Amino acid sequence: MTTKDVISTHPSHKRIATADLLSLREFTLSFFEEFGAQILPSNDDGDDPIVVILPLDLEKHFGKRQLNLVFQNAEVTSETDLVAYGSRVFDRIMAYLERQGTVLVHRLPVRFSGADMLLQAVRPMNAAIADVKMAQRDYLLLLFNWHITFRADDKREEIYPVLIDETGKRLPLAIEPGDGGLDLEQLLADAEPIPPEVDADGQPTPAKLPPMTHLVRWAETARKYALYHADVGSVAHEAEILPRLHKVLARLTTYYEQQIQEVYDTHDPTGEKRRSLEEDLQRKIAEEIENHRLRVQVRLFSYGVFRLPVATADLTVSDGQREAPVRITRNLYTGALRRPTCQSCAREVENLVLCRNGHISCDDCMVQCQHCQDVLCAECGVEACPVCGQLNCDTCGQTCWVCGQRACPEHISTCPVCGDTVCLACQDECSACGSRQCRSHLRADHVTGEPICHACAVRCPGCQQYSAHVDTCSASGQRFCTDCLKTCAGCGKKVGPGFYHVDTVDDQPYCSSCLQPCPSCGVLVGALSERACTVCGEPCCGACGMICSECHTLVCKEHGHRCTKCYDTLCPDHVNTCSVGGEILCSACAEPCAICEELYCVEHVAVCASCGQAYCQSCVDDPGWCRTCQELAVMGHDVSIQDEPIIADPRLANMAGKYRWRKQANHRFTLYLGSNLWGMHVLVVAENEQIVRIRRSTIWSRLFDAEWP
Repeated sequence: MTTKDVISTHPSHKRIATADLLSLREFTLSFFEEFGAQILPSNDDGDDPIVVILPLDLEKHFGKRQLNLVFQNAEVTSETDLVAYGSRVFDRIMAYLERQGTVLVHRLPVRFSGADMLLQAVRPMNAAIADVKMAQRDYLLLLFNWHITFRADDKREEIYPVLIDETGKRLPLAIEPGDGGLDLEQLLADAEPIPPEVDADGQPTPAKLPPMTHLVRWAETARKYALYHADVGSVAHEAEILPRLHKVLARLTTYYEQQIQEVYDTHDPTGEKRRSLEEDLQRKIAEEIENHRLRVQVRLFSYGVFRLPVATADLTVSDGQREAPVRITRNLYTGALRRPTCQSCAREVENLVLCRNGHISCDDCMVQCQHCQDVLCAECGVEACPVCGQLNCDTCGQTCWVCGQRACPEHISTCPVCGDTVCLACQDECSACGSRQCRSHLRADHVTGEPICHACAVRCPGCQQYSAHVDTCSASGQRFCTDCLKTCAGCGKKVGPGFYHVDTVDDQPYCSSCLQPCPSCGVLVGALSERACTVCGEPCCGACGMICSECHTLVCKEHGHRCTKCYDTLCPDHVNTCSVGGEILCSACAEPCAICEELYCVEHVAVCASCGQAYCQSCVDDPGWCRTCQELAVMGHDVSIQDEPIIADPRLANMAGKYRWRKQANHRFTLYLGSNLWGMHVLVVAENEQIVRIRRSTIWSRLFDAEWP
């Protein structure tokens, strides 16, 4: 454990130990040295006790003239005095300190001048200094020393100092040189006692303390930091206590379990001895847990009040229209200068900018309205117009009720429907009348998709959708949207839904005036004079005739045919027949054979057992091989595979040079047969110079199923 600073507030004593740097040994020796004790030199190895000759005051307090100090239990004898946390000597040291130093009131010296530096601390950029008031006063620093005691199976103590200013802000203390904190040792060394004042009777009076209510408030603030430090320290202490507790509990449990096991049943037939041992074990476990429970005590040990001389300059900054007070302070002890802070970022400001609203701003937080050119701080702020992007202030711009952004006066208007002030980015124009309003009041035109207002939107009775593009039906006189109106192919009139008929032959709409009955079936159709079978000229319509799916011509049922597979209608000019079974086929269902080029249907397809390709049944012989595969072994001609276009395929890279190749082709596929000396055969099937299949076998005459990897 590290001993914290202990501050003596005795008028002649200022320091006993430095925070976090002194061990218990150094703390003890520093104490006796500070209070006038004589410390006799010891040997270099440090094994002998340290002899301390006490002055009269300490002799009365410790009860003896000489102390022989040791710091380890192994060195304790009847003639030595142990110094450890919780020992008699350490407790007497703490009691003496508590009696000697309770309150300290000192003043820090003036080392710097403040006038010139204060006047040059800030430079107004858009204003001038209108008034200056210089003053010097004492600024209070308060040091509270807290005595923190950690009690468990051992006892640990420390003095924890907390330094705050009169505003309650904590000032960091330097633990090591150069870490940026305040050097408490130097502070105590530089502080000087305040000369006593003389009362009316000529008697000296002690220095005045701040009001007790203020001291209590400051002490409560400092106590929060001490409690937090104690909480953090408790975690480390408990981490050290738990292993010791577990060790003690393990020893107790092992001992009592062994005692219980040694009790024989014949010696304890009722189990009374075992129960007694178990109860004794539980009692001792509870005692050890209680002994190892950490208890923390935090109490105020002493406190000190330091009067810090501070020079202040109260300036009034004005731009002719507005003013702002500015305070600059300088610590006359350390020379630290404190400038005013920016209203927005809270950083100290050297190049000062006066906001339009009287705020102090730095260069980085200064903004300017692009309309009125006024300067504002970032907190007052400007916003970009959602339409043009120009920056505007709260005076120049207006807030849009829809998006909440601030828009320029030129880019915001009142909606004629709801009366809200809305920016132009949240408005749109009606494509019919040009009225600008909120987008929520507009609807999309069913015909064009453009926005239209409620006044221009007409609901079509045909599709029940709204549109501004409407026209009148010549048959009913109703207004329909242009998507629902159709132009009669016979007379050119516009008619609405229910007042026209779409002819099944030419897929054109006809009004009721242009419809005529078909002489064959009596169905009403348009332009009957043009409806006749293209083969025999017999009048017919789409209901009694047939429309070819290939050329879309009309034929009568006598000359019309249907595909036996997909049932599409065909005219005589587009009828195909299967070369094997004679079935009627359309062009989509008829497949030309790659060998004989005759058409065949899916019912008469055959797959070659060798190359795996589909042909008509006439071109695949009984063994299951197509004519091309049969001709390959007999009529195929030798080729150099390196000269063939399929050599670019990476699958042939390792096998091309290992075989002799023969080639045979039909109207669609090209077959390559590779053979080697060991009777291995490879069949490669290509289409349009691209390999579609690779197969291998040991004997060409045998069928195989494995594909080449």
